[in-house]
Formats: sequence, C-alpha cells, structure tokens
Amino acid sequence: MLFNEEQYDEIMLVYYNHQRENHAEEDRRKEEIYNKIPRIAEIDRNIASSSINACRARLKHSVHNTEEVIENNHRLINEKEALLRSNGYPDNYLKPIYTCPLCQDTGKVGSEYCSCFKQATISMLYKQSTLTNILNKENFKTFDLSYYPKEPDNIHPYTPYDNMKNILEKTKDFTRNFDENGGNILFYGETGLGKTFLSNCIAKELLDTRHTVLYQTAIHLFEEVCGDTIMKKNNNPKNREIYEYLYRCDLLIIDDLGTEFTNSFVSSELYDILNTRIRENKSTVISTNLNLKELTARYSDRTSTRIFAEYKVYNFYGSNIRLAKRRTSINE
Repeated sequence: MLFNEEQYDEIMLVYYNHQRENHAEEDRRKEEIYNKIPRIAEIDRNIASSSINACRARLKHSVHNTEEVIENNHRLINEKEALLRSNGYPDNYLKPIYTCPLCQDTGKVGSEYCSCFKQATISMLYKQSTLTNILNKENFKTFDLSYYPKEPDNIHPYTPYDNMKNILEKTKDFTRNFDENGGNILFYGETGLGKTFLSNCIAKELLDTRHTVLYQTAIHLFEEVCGDTIMKKNNNPKNREIYEYLYRCDLLIIDDLGTEFTNSFVSSELYDILNTRIRENKSTVISTNLNLKELTARYSDRTSTRIFAEYKVYNFYGSNIRLAKRRTSINE
C-alpha cells in the first residue's frame, strides 16, 4: 500500500477504536433494553442456551433436532423484534454496530482491502500534503456567493451571482445524489473564479460520506504519476499505487487541466483515464482555465467529444474571487 509500517499501525488503530466504541454502544443499548424490557434479556439467554446445546450435541455426535432449534430461535427473534417495535425501537437496535458495514470494521472484505481502507491510504496522503487543512477551510459551508456580482455583464444571459448560485446548487445535488446518479462534471472559466474551491467542496462532502476520492492537479497527475508509472522514470511505488487508484476510486478530481505540458502521451493518458472511468461508471470532476474551444484544440477530438457527451459543463465567470478575498484580508 501507500504507507510504511508505522502508518499502517496508525490506520489500524483507527479501526480498533471504531470497534471499541461500537462495542461500548452495543453494551449500553443492551443494558438499556434489558432494564426496560426484561423479556428480551430472557429471549437472548434462551437463544444462546439452545444454540450452545445444539453445538455440543453435534460435537458429541448426539442426536439433536437442529431444525427444531432453528425454528424455535426464529420465533424468539420475531418476538424480540416485535417487543422492540412496540416500545418505539427499530428492529436492529440490538444488532452489532459497524462504522463500515462492508468490512465490519476489519479493513478487509475477504482477501481484498475494503473501500474504506483504500480511502484511508488516500486520506493519509491528503494529511501529508496538507489537503486535509484545505478541505476544512474550503467546503460548502464556507462557500460565499457574495463575491459574485449581481449586476449583468451584458455578455452572459445570467448575472455572475445567479450563474454561480445555480452551479452551487447543481453541485450540491451531485453530492446528495451521488450514489444513485453518479455522473461527471467539467468546470471551466478564467482563473480565480472558484473552480478549485468548488471541487474541494465536492471532495469534502463525499469524503465525509465515506466515498473514495482522489484529488490530483493535472501537472502532478501527468508529469509525476503517469510519467513515473508509464515511462518508469523513477518507478516510485507510491505513484504506481496512485496510478492504479485513478481507475478505482469513486471520484477522481483533476484540477487545472491544461496547466500540464501537453503532448501525445498526455492526451492518450487523459483519454484512457476518462474513457475507462466512464465505461466503469466511475465519476470524474475536471476543472480548467481553458475555454471549450481551447480544450478541443489542445486535446484529441475523441477526448473532447467524450467530455462534451458525458459531462455536465458549467461555465464560471465574473470577478476574480481570489484577488477580491486577498484585498479583503489586507484591508482587515
């Protein structure tokens, strides 16, 4: 994986803490229910006792009616769930609690690492690259529409404010309906208009809902990750892992497309990444300072055609937000 033994232990400590906290909550719930509904405590003892007796009988090769035990336990479970419901609790209130139901807080599903464990490796990279701090500052709660002018610019059909308000709402819909709809997004417009900020908002929202997200600037993606992995400049194992993760993560964010040195290798890699992710229903968000004409001219026809056909395209315009924020901080 992407980390050393010490970092692995740090991640596994998180899983241990999840297990410990969840077990403590299970015990609290059990004590609460047993005190309030003593019959459920009796049911649990009967189920445990009959199951143990059946197991002992099998080990001793004694005659034992297993089907009768199963049927009786099933009746007891139904009674238990009915008692929980009649007292205002959900059926699963006493079931085991897992932070990640997929791996049941073990980090693995079968012999494969769980998606939550894979995300932990990416989160470790984010932590190392200070991106975690950025996401704490740049998220939907801190996105400020007041920087976008409400006056028409006589060029676009909507004011910069109304345009950005619409993009912001569409982006929130994208994250809210991500599991059902997925999809792909292209943000384009001049520098300093909030494209990277909004990409970070998406990343933060999906990371918080336990999705796997990989953020890469175009320069780092093509010159370091793809270049190292494909051209084998340094054969860095971290870059190899990131390269493979480009195709597996729930959401890939490619920021500042067009700032990299573009050649046939980059165009080919970009098409392969985007096309594979589309084919496998994996979502991608791209931000670029290029306009649509420049995007078409810089990359192959098949790449631009794929983007325009499969991506929701949002145009950012208005005043330079980055400069406005800088002026505000200076004046303060």
